[in-house]
Parts: sequence; C-alpha cells; structure tokens
Amino acid sequence: MVCAIALAIGVKLGFFFLFAYKTQKDAPLPKNQPFDIVQKGEEKGDGRKRILVTGGCGFLGSHIVRQLKDRVGNKASLVVLDAAVHDKFGPLVPGVTYIKGDITTYTHVHSALANCDCVVHTAALVGDSTTPRSTFARVNEQGTKNIVEAALERDVRNMVYTSSASVVFSLANVRPGVTGGGSLAPILETEPARPEAELNGAYAKSKAAAERLVLAASSHALRVVVLRPGGVYGMADSGMTPQILAGQPWVGPGKVRVPFVWVEDAARAHVLAAEQLLWPQLGPDGSPAKRIHGRAYHITHDPVREPLLYHEFGGGVPTAIEDLAALGIADRSHPDVVKAEEQAGVHTTRNCAALRAARVSAYGCVANSSVPFPVVWFLARLNFWLGQRFGFVLVDARSTPENMIYASNHWPCDVRDARAVLGWEPTPFRVVAAALGEAGADADPKAAKRYKSLTVGGAEEKKTK
Repeated sequence: MVCAIALAIGVKLGFFFLFAYKTQKDAPLPKNQPFDIVQKGEEKGDGRKRILVTGGCGFLGSHIVRQLKDRVGNKASLVVLDAAVHDKFGPLVPGVTYIKGDITTYTHVHSALANCDCVVHTAALVGDSTTPRSTFARVNEQGTKNIVEAALERDVRNMVYTSSASVVFSLANVRPGVTGGGSLAPILETEPARPEAELNGAYAKSKAAAERLVLAASSHALRVVVLRPGGVYGMADSGMTPQILAGQPWVGPGKVRVPFVWVEDAARAHVLAAEQLLWPQLGPDGSPAKRIHGRAYHITHDPVREPLLYHEFGGGVPTAIEDLAALGIADRSHPDVVKAEEQAGVHTTRNCAALRAARVSAYGCVANSSVPFPVVWFLARLNFWLGQRFGFVLVDARSTPENMIYASNHWPCDVRDARAVLGWEPTPFRVVAAALGEAGADADPKAAKRYKSLTVGGAEEKKTK
C-alpha cells in the first residue's frame, strides 16, 4: 500500500510540476462581481419585517432560508445575497428575492440591506489546500466589516452572525502530528475567541477576527447574536456525509471528541435567534423578557447529554461505555436523548454491543475503518504545500493540516446556554445518523450495498432499486 501511494505521488508530481506554475501564472484575473437581481420576491409592505441572508444559496444558508420562509414567511419578506445564485442545495424558494452580489463589495452590501430589519450573515469562505491565505481575511473579515458598517448606516437593528466553533479551539494543548490532545472538558460558551497565536490556521483566525468585530459593534443600535456551529453535515454537504456513507475511512484512532452539528439543527438555531431579535417575548414592563444579544452560543451536538467519539461520526462502530471510560468520561446519556433514540429505533450507548459485534455503524451501514494518522498527516502537509505553491493537490483538497488537527484532538463544545437562552435543542446524533444512512441507501445504489438495518445484530442488506 505504501509503495502504491508513493508511486501515485511520484507520477502525479512529475506530471503537474511541468505545467502547474504556467497554468497558475496564465490564469485570468478575477473580475468584479456584478450586482444582479436574479429572482424578485415579495416586498416588505404591510408592517412586515425584512430579513437579508448572506450566503443564502450555500449549504447552511439555503437551509436557513427555507426554514425562515416556513416559520416567518407570513410576517417577513426575505432577501438573499450570494456571490453565486444556484440551486445546488435545492431550488430557489418562491417569494424570496435572490441577488447575485459580493459581500466584499461595499456597494453591493449597502444596496442589499435597503429597508432590512435583520441580517443573517452566514456567507464565508471555508477554503481548502489551494486557497490563498490572504483570501480568508478579504472575505471573512472585510466582508463582515462591510456588513456591519452598512447595517449601521442603513439603521438595520438586528444581526445574527455565523461564526465557527473553531474560534475556541486552542493549539496550546495540541502537538501537531500527534493525536489525543486538546481539552476533554467541554468548552463553555462564555469563552472568548482564542488569541490569534493559538488559532488553527487562516480560516479560524479570520472567523475569530470577524467575531470580535461584530461583538464590539453590538449595542442598542445593532443587536448582535453570534452562533458558533461545529462541523455542519447533512445529505447534500460538501462531501463529508456522502463519503462516510460510501465507506471512506476516518482519520487516526478516532478516540477524540469533535463537535459536529446537523445542518437542519444549525439552521434552526439561526431562525430562533432572528425570531427572538425581531419578535421578542415581552416582560411585564413591556421590555424583552430576556436578553439574547451581545454574546456567542455554541451550536453542536451536546457533549454532556450525548457523549460520543469521532470514530462513530466517521462511520465506525458506535461509541460504547468502555470507550468513554477509557477517557475518564462517565456515560451521562440524558433521559431525553435515550427516549428520542428509542423512539427512533436506534441504539443507545448502553445497548450497542450487538451493533459493535456485527460491525454496523450508527448510520446502519457496514462500519468504516481508519487510516493511520501518520499517513494522512504526511499527505495533508504535502497536499497543502503543493496547493499553496502550484494550485493542485494529490488528494482531496480539504485534506489540510488544520483539518487533520481538528479531527485528531479533543474540543467538545458545551451548548447549555444555547438551550437555556435561545431555546435550541440539538437532535441526537444517532437519530440523525440513522435517517441519513437510510436516505443515502435510497439515493445511491453503491451506498445501498453497504446498508444494513439497525436491527440488533444487523439484518439483511437493503435491496437496491
């Protein structure tokens, strides 16, 4: 296997090295993004509010738009500002105005915010091994600065900002290339973004800088709620879930606690925040019953009520009590979580022994295996070096050193404030995983061949269509 990998690397390096530099040098310079109304939706009028969603055609943003339309469409008009208006994550929502524009162009942002009462700013650059590091600051920092300045100028009173759980991941207790570091204890939502020197790469640094900016701007003139989602996953994500269902191995031993969140849950958190900013529950004196703005909330699966490990998310066998005990973690599965799991017909931490013995994952598929961490660490570093210098990669461009560090260290994020203040509740992971596994088998014949039911001990393979 090692020889095959080395041969593949050598061949690909030899082929691309001759052409990559010239290709990158001759690439056309990007042109200014036009401002164009692609779809005209409902007007504000009749006492209705107006909400702008930046990045509303992206994976998370498109879910936010659909949920907003379902929940508040009768009392709010919706506008989407996105650099690429497309239907990759579902058709454009009827009645919603879609504008093709760029958040890094101030005039685009200023125009899109006309007559708005709230902006849900989810547009961001996540990037990969080929993304120039300076681009993160231009999109994630300058773009956010444009949103804040235009909102203040347009007298937009409310803002929901999509930050990232990566802003509280610290490299202080991590050794690059070594697994199992980080923090076993859940990181509290009151923790500020880490200092720049402790942040893991350009994306996290840009998101932390943008978070500090919006929180500094939070005031009576602009009420800001910051949400920090973990890794957002779902059927149509950028490849994470489809790859898991297809049997792609996970990274390293997998005995670490990494924060993830189902896209429907992440979108619902944004909708709840926007609703409470625009239509707050009032106390006896007529003022809002509770203050939700001026702070950050973690939006991830609950590591306290539902402790599980990375290998289970990656499609390995379910987390067992023994796995948690080895890390000094007591099984504290909350009764509400256990009840939801039982109602959905999935397995709890206490009764997953048969699934583990049958090598069936929480997705109901044949359990995935792992790739030794030294191998993926080497490939990720090589991938990043090639991507930055020549614009091409050997493996998936998302295989970056930063992502390998995230996947191999502990950084669970506490969600008690999101639950208590926003009223948000994450769907138990195994409930989501079971639904995704079945949906994947229905949609993809290859995934169907790997699908097993979640009956204890495993069941017959799902018939392909």
